[in-house]
Amino acid sequence: MTREEILQAAIDTYGVKAQEDICIEEMSELTKAIIKNRRNDGAATANIIEEIADVQIMLDEMRLIYGSTEEQDAFKVNRLQKRIAKEKEKR
Repeated sequence: MTREEILQAAIDTYGVKAQEDICIEEMSELTKAIIKNRRNDGAATANIIEEIADVQIMLDEMRLIYGSTEEQDAFKVNRLQKRIAKEKEKR
């Protein structure tokens, strides 16, 4: 099975609501890992990497459920680039 097929199988097996709940849970775990890492001067970096992977998997499932984010992603990255350029002009 391809990665996409595995993610779609998870959605089909557990259902959309359950996968949305897991996505929320994984995002919360990433938030907690980042906070813990900041408190411990970088001692929890491996945990952050693990949680990023979990969140990325769930985000990819959300894309399968809700559709591509490619257009929004391009728009937002372009907007970020403009903001960075404006910030650099201030310096």
